[in-house]
Amino acid sequence: MKVITVSNIKGGSAKSTTAIHLATALARRGKTLVIDLDMQADLTDFFLPDYPIERLENHNILSLLLGRSSIEDVIVRKTLVDVIPATLTLSKLVRVTEDPLFISQEFKKTLDKVRDQYSYVVIDTPGAAKYELTSALFVANLVVIPVTPSKWAIRAVNLLLDEISATENLFSAKKMTAFLPSLFGTSKKHREIIDRLKQIEEIPTLNEIPKSESIKTKTEKHEPLKKDSIPWFAFDRLADEVIKLIEPEFRFPFA
Repeated sequence: MKVITVSNIKGGSAKSTTAIHLATALARRGKTLVIDLDMQADLTDFFLPDYPIERLENHNILSLLLGRSSIEDVIVRKTLVDVIPATLTLSKLVRVTEDPLFISQEFKKTLDKVRDQYSYVVIDTPGAAKYELTSALFVANLVVIPVTPSKWAIRAVNLLLDEISATENLFSAKKMTAFLPSLFGTSKKHREIIDRLKQIEEIPTLNEIPKSESIKTKTEKHEPLKKDSIPWFAFDRLADEVIKLIEPEFRFPFA
């Protein structure tokens, strides 16, 4: 089981969109679990739009992190991917515990219990340095960092890299990272941001996700991308790139 954490400190950086469509593409290659560690719960809304709210309130990622539910209790099993949902109550985590180290270690132990059930786990994270982010970084085999064409893009990347470094020092565990340019166009400004990313040689830059109205529309409507469309192929290619990073020995029978 390989864990891919999608993260960026900056809000509006396509974290949830990336997590959703990357998980969908990975699910075509192996059984996939998605975990919503963002109180905004966009990933939960996409995969579980009609799920009873009363069930979500009692069985979600917060109840799992606090040891009130088992992982089997909180997994919602679906045809496409399985889901561990989040709700707004996740905002209480920082108030009810003062030990991110313990929370992160217990989260890892919990995920290990379903290691044999999944090929891939994709985690969506909050747009802030919180306990949830520390836990998601700790368990990750790969941290995918979506970067959108904003004047704050590089600054936000540096803040996240600082957070990753702090997590590495806390747990004495090096993390693999990769940049994902998202929603870029062909303008000179956009190309300059990508060039600046590529100058950070120790971190690979993946092939970009194109700017596309259909990605936004399909995500908002809780619909998968149209098969064989340009956005569908972009995320399908992303899934292959991710697998090659975390499983370099993997052979692609469909290549």
